[in-house]
Order: sequence, then structure tokens, then C-alpha cells
Amino acid sequence: MWHAHAKFCPLCGKPLAGALVDRRERLRCTGCEFVLYTNPACAAAALVLDERGRVLLIRRRIAPFLGDWALPAGYQEIDEDPRDTARREAREETGLEIEVTGLFDVIFVQDDPRKPANVVVFYCRPVRGELTPGSDASDVRWFDLDGLPENVGFDNARLILDRLTRGRPLP
Repeated sequence: MWHAHAKFCPLCGKPLAGALVDRRERLRCTGCEFVLYTNPACAAAALVLDERGRVLLIRRRIAPFLGDWALPAGYQEIDEDPRDTARREAREETGLEIEVTGLFDVIFVQDDPRKPANVVVFYCRPVRGELTPGSDASDVRWFDLDGLPENVGFDNARLILDRLTRGRPLP
């Protein structure tokens, strides 16, 4: 995987240097003119709603946004469908098995200090399991939409929850 901290061309091994490419400063090889494009990560989030219309949130045990509430979410693995990512992250972070029932949105997240990401957000419903915080969550709870916590991490989580409370149609 190539990233913005690379110093040498992955194709020919010559040094990379800043150059104006497509009206943006990018790293380009000084030998073969390979251009290093830095891309966002892919992630998925589970917008889990129970039969009472409550939303499932986890309290983050890790940075960024340590101690804040967030949707169960995480980075997509190379061989994983985004729906499988949402199911895996929900299971790991909440102890619940979920069913993906529809697509809520695809959101570009820029406020994560680790790296920007395209996050696929799915409507989900719980199928089985017992609420148990995973290793990266200190708590997991159901919240009524009119009683959401103030300390919600990530701009995208607040955006999603705000849209949900305004009555976006459910699948």
C-alpha cells in the first residue's frame, strides 16, 4: 500500500518529489513520472435501530474521541463487503448479531485524525446476542432519539443522528 509518507517510487525506486499534477501538489517520481495519489480509507457503520426506534451507540474506549458515543463502525478489510464490515464491527463492539436492512448514506469523513474515509452507513436491526461492550468500547446502550447523549464523537455521527431524529424514512 502506498501512502503520503513514501519517499521512493514503488515502480522504479527513484526519489519522489512534489509536483503540480492536475492542479494539485502531489508526489511524483523523478524518474518514471509515476504519481502517488493518496486515497481515503473505506469504512462502514451500523445504524442499529430496535423495535422501539431506539438507536444503538457505543462509548469509545480508544482515541480518537475517547469517551464519546459513536455508532458501531470501523475500517473495511481488503476482502470484505461493506455490509460484512458493518456486521463484524457491530458484533465486535456491541455483542449483537445484526441484519443489514438498507443503505442510509455514504459519507465522506474528514475529522478523523487517523485518515479521511468514505463511510457506508447501513440501516440495521438486532437479530440476537446480548449487549456487551467490545475491547474498543467501554459501554454500549440503546438511546431514544429524543434522549441522545451530548458527547457524540465524529462529525458524521452527529450528522447521521441529526438526520435520523428529523424523521428520515426508515426502510
